[in-house]
Amino acid sequence: MKQIIIYIAFLGLLTACKKDEISTASDAAAAVYFIYDIQRPVNIDSISYTFVEKSSTVVTDTVWLPVRVSGDVADRDRSVNLVADNAGTTAVKDQHYKLLNNIVPKGSFTSRLGVVLLRDASLLNNSVALNLSLQPSEDFPVLMKDTLMGDGRYYGRNKVKIIFTDRLLKPDNWDSYLITFFGAYSNVKFRFITGVLGVSSFPTTGPNPVNYPRMQFYQNSVRNALLEYTTANGPLIDENNNVVVIP
Repeated sequence: MKQIIIYIAFLGLLTACKKDEISTASDAAAAVYFIYDIQRPVNIDSISYTFVEKSSTVVTDTVWLPVRVSGDVADRDRSVNLVADNAGTTAVKDQHYKLLNNIVPKGSFTSRLGVVLLRDASLLNNSVALNLSLQPSEDFPVLMKDTLMGDGRYYGRNKVKIIFTDRLLKPDNWDSYLITFFGAYSNVKFRFITGVLGVSSFPTTGPNPVNYPRMQFYQNSVRNALLEYTTANGPLIDENNNVVVIP
């Protein structure tokens, strides 16, 4: 199973007041808490994921949630109690997700908690939310207090939301730009394109624009993949009963 790593990297507690400081003293009660990403100052406690950019053969994927431990390390593996919150969760267990048996390895201050996302057919038309929380356990009896971040807001260290889907949305620049390379839009065509290229957006501005030579490379890659598909399976028919073609 192909796994992905979503890094929620550590955001320091320099701006936190004393009540939020993390003790690493040997007599501190053990706690485990999510590590957030300094590059995402807004909504850092939520993650968005889509299967759209995955091959059609990918039916599961794993989101990894990095955590850190307060207190001392231990000479044994320690179990982490990660649970799904009913409030606000629309994802269905064993249909949309599975929780792994997560641990903090012995001798370690950090770990990654795994959540397996399942590519259920319902995700083609909907997005689902999975609210997760860390709960007290025998190994980690204390919950970390909320932390004051650089934007002046308090963020919970014990909760994360994952919003995931398998939906495709027509890019805003399709009719003005992408049509030159891929022709008229259809959902079936776009899903084929994203499955071949592993990307679903083609911005011309911003921090990572896709230039013209790159678009030509994408066009040729999709054209060749469509030829292979047609040779093996016959024409690819879209939702409008039209044969999918690439200029």
